[in-house]
Amino acid sequence: MTVGGVIRTPLPLDRMVEAMDYAVLGPFDGRWRVRNVTPPLSSVCHVERDFGSGRLSGSTGFLIGDRVVVTAGHCLYSPLRRRGPRRILVTAGRNGPHRPFGAIWAQRWYAHPAFVTQTNPLFDYGVIILPRGFPGLRPALRLTAPGTAELVRARDSRLAHIAGYPSDKRRGELWCHAERMDRIGRRLIAYSVDTCPGHSGAPVWLDTGGGRRDVIAIHTRGPRPSGRGPWGCRPGAPMAPVGHFNTGIRITPTVRRAIIDACHQRGVLQRITN
Repeated sequence: MTVGGVIRTPLPLDRMVEAMDYAVLGPFDGRWRVRNVTPPLSSVCHVERDFGSGRLSGSTGFLIGDRVVVTAGHCLYSPLRRRGPRRILVTAGRNGPHRPFGAIWAQRWYAHPAFVTQTNPLFDYGVIILPRGFPGLRPALRLTAPGTAELVRARDSRLAHIAGYPSDKRRGELWCHAERMDRIGRRLIAYSVDTCPGHSGAPVWLDTGGGRRDVIAIHTRGPRPSGRGPWGCRPGAPMAPVGHFNTGIRITPTVRRAIIDACHQRGVLQRITN
C-alpha cells in the first residue's frame, strides 16, 4: 500500500505480493498511460534517432538542464551498427501526437567512451546537447547521488518511478509505473518497475517530499529476453518470472560528475538542476 509515493507495507510482505504480481515482470502489466503531462513528467523526453535509414526509432531521455538531456549510452551509440545516429529529434513531454513544447533537433551527443570502445554496461549512459531550451519548460528532475544507506532506507519507504516511451504502445505515448527498488549495488540498481524496449534512457526517480523528484538511476536494460522476445512486451511473449529484474545505472558522485563534465567540455555551462 502506498500513500503519495510513501510505502506503508512492510518489505517482507511486499516481497510475497510481488511473487504473485511481478509485472511485465509478472502476470500483470502495471504501467499506466500519462494523459496529462505536467511537471515532473514534462521533463521526460521522447528521443527519436535516425541511424542512416531516414527512419526515426524511439527511446527515452530526461532534461536536467534547459539544453541537457540524459539518456542511455546505447541510445546514442549502437554496438550492433558500430556507430551513433546521424540525427536525433527530442520532444519534451510528448503526449501521443501532441508536442506541447515543440520538438528540437539535437546539436550534438555523447556516449561514455568506455561504452563506445568496450560496450561496458556499467558506463551505459550519455548526454544530448540541444541548441536551445524548450519554450516555457523548466526542468523538474534533480540528478542526485545518494549514498547506499540512504537508498536502503528509501527502499523501505519510497517507490521507484519510471516514465518513458515504450515501443509496444502507440508512438509518442508516455507510460509510467512505480515499484520498490530491490538490489542496490555500487554501480547498478535493480527493480521490478515495468518497462519495455523504448524505455531505455528513462529516469528512475524517487518522490522525496516537498515536491522534489530525485533521479537515482538511468534505466538501461531488462532481463535476458524470452524465446519470444522481451518479457511481456510482444503478443505471445510471457511475463518475466520471479527473480527477474530491470536495472539502471546508479547515479553515483562519479557518474554525476562525468555527466556534468561532458556538458562543460561541450560548451554547456548552464546550471544543472540539483
